[in-house]
Order: sequence, then structure tokens, then C-alpha cells
Amino acid sequence: MSRGLKALAAVAVVVALVAWGFRALTQDDPGPSGGGPAAPHSRATLPPTPADVPAEGLYVVSTITAAGEVNVETWLRVPQPITELDLTTTDPDLLPGSTESLDLIVRTMDGRLLAHRDSVGTNPQTIRLREPASDLYFSYTIDGAMDDASSTVPGRKLARVLAMDVDYAGAGGVVHRLVTSPGTVLNVACLRPSKDFDATPRPCGRPTGDGDWIVDLRGDDWHDRLLAQLEA
Repeated sequence: MSRGLKALAAVAVVVALVAWGFRALTQDDPGPSGGGPAAPHSRATLPPTPADVPAEGLYVVSTITAAGEVNVETWLRVPQPITELDLTTTDPDLLPGSTESLDLIVRTMDGRLLAHRDSVGTNPQTIRLREPASDLYFSYTIDGAMDDASSTVPGRKLARVLAMDVDYAGAGGVVHRLVTSPGTVLNVACLRPSKDFDATPRPCGRPTGDGDWIVDLRGDDWHDRLLAQLEA
């Protein structure tokens, strides 16, 4: 091989190495399946567990933001470990695709990642956990939760979706729901799921005294959905 060809080959090798190094530095880390964007960190520091999380059931905090999104945090305890969650973001108007829950992250109480889903919409989804667990924490943000219709009273709004429908093997105990907002939660209504959507909302829960609202659901009311009227 001539000196010129050797020099050209050396340059080609250097260029290839530089290009490979650049790709290694800039590409996304593979996710759990070996491809695609990186999943959230496998372990994270969770917010403190509320003192009144039920020994069995759910503790759900729905925080309505000034921008009209609903940030939801859920603590779940069940006597026997579960391997999956059945979730749906149900729109009271039964409009497909009108609401969705974004960036669902499910972890154990000590912060280990169990599942991650970019979006859960109005079609039911089964979220399979990476390992069985009896104590879970999961969070997500609901987009499209507020009623777009103009309020008849200035300064008041209606939040029509405050959390996903949640079901799992052995579901029971109590569902403790806390609804918060930057202003005041004026009242909350409970709505029992119905295939024909012919259920009538009924007042439920009680104010906390500081602008929030608490609802406890048991027995036949366990799967009830909530609506909340707010005042800015």
C-alpha cells in the first residue's frame, strides 16, 4: 500500500471513531426493553406518605392547577401483592380521546420503578408491574379535566375528571380522596359509574376548613368518580 493510501485509511478510521463517540454521547439511553427513550430513574425519593393513608385501599390527592391541569398522587395498599393495575381516564361526557392522563409513573413505597406509561386515555389499559407489590405510589397529570363550557357564575369552574378509574385484584378497603386547588373547592359530587351514563351526581364528602375537600368511599361507592366546583 502506498504512503498516500495509508494516510487516507488512517484518516477514515479517525473519522469513524469520532462519529461513533459523538453518537454514544448524544443518543438516548435504551429503555427497559432495550430501545426507545430512557425510562424514569429506577429509584427515586418519593413525597412523604400521608399519615392517614388507609391500611387497605387508596389515598388519592388531586391538585387542580391554575393552568387547568390536575396533578394526581396515589398511595395504594393491598393485603396481597398485585402484578397489574387496570386504569382508565374516563370522561363524564363519554367523548373518546377528550381526556388523558400523562406521564404515569408507578413505584414501590421505597422508590423502585415498577411501570411507566406516557399516556392513559379513555380506553382501558392494563399496566403490568415489573414485580409484585402490595404497597404502591403512582403519579400522573390529567389533561382535559376542566369543563370548557363558560361558567354561569364568574370566577367559578368545574373539574369533571379528578383521577383515573383504578382497579386491581383484591380491591377493597377505603378510598380516601383529597381535592385541592389554588382557590377554594366549593363542593364535590360523587358519580357512580354506569354503562348508560344515567347516574345522578350526589353531594359527598366535607370541606377541610382550609379550602380543600375530603371524600371517603367504601363498599358500593368504592369506584365512584368525583366532580368538583371551584372558586378562584
